[in-house]
Amino acid sequence: MGYFNTKRPIFIVPSVKCCEEFDKIDKFLKILNNSGIGLIIKNVQSDVGRKGYNPCNLIATIIYCFSKFKGSLREIENLCQFDLRVIYLMEQQQPSDSSIKDCINKYIVPYQYEIFTMITKAIIEDLNVNIDIQYNDGTKIEANANKYKFVWKPTTYHKKLDVKIKELLLKMGIEIKNKTLIKSFELNELIKEYVVRENIDINSIPTGKGKRLTKEQRNYKLAYQYLIKLLEYEEKETICGENRNSYYKTDKDATAMVLKEDYYSKSSHDFHAGYNIQVMVSSGLITMYGVFQNRDDFYTFIPMNDLYYKYYEEYPKNECADSGYGMYENYQYMKNHNIKNYVKHSTWSGEADGKRPQLFYTFNDGVMCLNTCIGEEISFDGIRHQRYKNGKLYKFVGCDNCNYSYICKKNLKNKNYDYRLYELIPEYELLKEEARKNLQSPKGIEIRINRSIQVEGAFGQIKNNMNYGRIRRRGLEKVTCEIMLICLGANIRKYFSSLDGNKLKDNYWDTPDNLSFEKFPFPKQKKN
Repeated sequence: MGYFNTKRPIFIVPSVKCCEEFDKIDKFLKILNNSGIGLIIKNVQSDVGRKGYNPCNLIATIIYCFSKFKGSLREIENLCQFDLRVIYLMEQQQPSDSSIKDCINKYIVPYQYEIFTMITKAIIEDLNVNIDIQYNDGTKIEANANKYKFVWKPTTYHKKLDVKIKELLLKMGIEIKNKTLIKSFELNELIKEYVVRENIDINSIPTGKGKRLTKEQRNYKLAYQYLIKLLEYEEKETICGENRNSYYKTDKDATAMVLKEDYYSKSSHDFHAGYNIQVMVSSGLITMYGVFQNRDDFYTFIPMNDLYYKYYEEYPKNECADSGYGMYENYQYMKNHNIKNYVKHSTWSGEADGKRPQLFYTFNDGVMCLNTCIGEEISFDGIRHQRYKNGKLYKFVGCDNCNYSYICKKNLKNKNYDYRLYELIPEYELLKEEARKNLQSPKGIEIRINRSIQVEGAFGQIKNNMNYGRIRRRGLEKVTCEIMLICLGANIRKYFSSLDGNKLKDNYWDTPDNLSFEKFPFPKQKKN
């Protein structure tokens, strides 16, 4: 008798552990039911055609599988056949990967933000957690694109081609007085007019070596070549848009970025196709997400808060982020919408360690330097080019006798002048001072530490625990939907963890009673 024999299929009786898991699934389904996403599914569902799988069961199954680190269509199809929990959710139906894909494209992609926020709100209400403090951060994840099939925005080449086109048109007797770049449709019309005026038969132009062409025929052929190249440049610039300088042929919405870890060589010094993933986290739950094509985080802050307001109908009461978001426009936005500012400014780390201390202090009547010299506001005419839109130029005198000049003039090219010119935005400096006081307070220290725990912990959960290091889908809309399912899966996983007795906390680190106001090191005076 052999040791390994084929046995007939048997009826599997669920164990006690399985019954406990089924109870969790029932509570998970209750969350989905209380969220109200069933109305969205009902409005989308059509009575025309053959009746398919129950979309409510299928959507619940997709979200559950993402919470269990199974996000590919093949894995979900496999779980529908062999995993008792998913079989319980699907009521023993076994959809194929194409049916799962159709469900995602039909029901989830168009209403992804509504579905995400409605379920998240239901979890927040069920667990009774506080989301007054929002922690904002971002990361870059590699796109599903060939890393060698990238295209740069041909801005410089387009300008050079425009010069050649206008020189050729001048030879053809056409003068262009407009200084803007000539468009392809304009060049096409000018070529047609030239053909009619010079009576050129474009079908009888000889080709090949040794063929003599007239001057008009040569001009036409060269203009036609320029037109083809101009169309190519315009197409590339249209795909790139205004806010980015590159795209990839296999995923035109992906942007060339420097990632923390290379998918191929495990290094981080080359450009790769990627997306900028932004999340807002509160009490351990991801409350909002966004997918952007920006390579930095400066210009993602306002769109993320607009999304939050759109779906939560209120702005965050308090918001914390790192120095990658500390720009003037973001500070103004927070002030205009009464969001308490816990966002670090760009020079925060230098001020904290004393290597780049704060040199100028703004008050209601003016600006003062470290040597208590009040700056005199002067005009930019003939002195310096204005860098900032609302910037003002100030002149500080007495630098030769100042004991702080070794810091203040450290990076200046000409250090021999007895004065220093400095441009700043007074309102921005006042907003920075407000953020500085909030961040240095005991409450601000608590919020800063919680930000590093919560939002970085959310990315650690997604990237390491869920093993999500590369996006599977292509196109901005579908990639955004995939990120939504990943974030929603992380929230559902947190909810399951709370059912096991791990209660979600508003704060992961509480302020000790003896914690005092943080003070940055003040620069020392240089002794003569």
